[in-house]
Amino acid sequence: MDAQKVTDQYQELAAKFGFPNSKVLPEIIKRLASPEEAAIMLQCTAPSEQIAEKLSMDKQKVDELIQGMFEKGLVFPTRKGWRIGRMIDSLHDMTLTNLKFWDSYGGKEYGDLWRKFEETEWFPSFANHVSDRTTAVMRIIPDRSVVADTPGLIPEEDMRAVLEKASPLIVVPCPCRRENYERTCGSPDELCFSLGRSAEHNIKRGVGRKVTVDEALEIIKTAHKHNAVTSVPNCKITNQIICNCHSCCCVGFRSAKQLGVAPNTFGASRYTATVTDTEKCSACQKCVETCQFDAVGMKKYPDIVKWKSYIDPVKCRGCGNCVIKCNKKAITMELVRPADYIPDEITDMYTYDLPQKKD
Repeated sequence: MDAQKVTDQYQELAAKFGFPNSKVLPEIIKRLASPEEAAIMLQCTAPSEQIAEKLSMDKQKVDELIQGMFEKGLVFPTRKGWRIGRMIDSLHDMTLTNLKFWDSYGGKEYGDLWRKFEETEWFPSFANHVSDRTTAVMRIIPDRSVVADTPGLIPEEDMRAVLEKASPLIVVPCPCRRENYERTCGSPDELCFSLGRSAEHNIKRGVGRKVTVDEALEIIKTAHKHNAVTSVPNCKITNQIICNCHSCCCVGFRSAKQLGVAPNTFGASRYTATVTDTEKCSACQKCVETCQFDAVGMKKYPDIVKWKSYIDPVKCRGCGNCVIKCNKKAITMELVRPADYIPDEITDMYTYDLPQKKD
């Protein structure tokens, strides 16, 4: 195949993921797909026999290539045939979760390419997308141990109830942690979950492992020990993913904090953390260290000599991690938002300025 035509293919694929003028994304895709595979991707959405005919290729060869591309996370089956991911997030998450291909992509160099793309191209685009949103992209689910006994707890914020509805339920290597291999949080790779149809696709392509509800709750407990926060798409039905995010490595966190759009990215739970007993506070600052939203600080209270913890109710996302870390039990969770605060459906999650696709 002509060298210029190959280059044009990767640039065209970058455009399909929303970045027509990208200088870095074509290099990422080049590591993921051979020229033949890139040509197949450009023919999607279509059944394999139609793709083979269009490219004048043997159908068996096309089917073999597509199977490998499915395992990589480049194409997915639909009623209309094979399609590529709907958005850049799909390319990122799916290709980074199958560790089978990590070395063939270039290992750490592949992770470095993603970070370069994020910092220079993806993050500014994402910030522009979410800056005017009236509802956040994701929402925080509070740690179950600090809200389980509170009046008014609803199933949408009871992690056990959320997990019990998930079938199948699998834990997968976190794509953000894979690319940020030198992350400072020290958290393990396996902290995020795939549910329902997404989990079925992952199982078929050899990604993830099935876990029970109790096993999943233990994984989440581990995540919170590393100061990660649990988030899901911002709607009442959780049937795709459950993430455990940390500001040092999570794509959403890094872009939100770097560009000042955290409230539009992570919606607060219906709870907020409050320092309810300043006398108990020992000023150990564990609450300050654990907060991923810079909501906790120290301040002087009237008639109290020592500095004590203070939680900004505007910045607080209601994850409950500071409550867990407070050995003196000076911080508690308060229910401050109604049940209808959580949207029924999510709108325009990550599609940027691309038209919605339906298969």
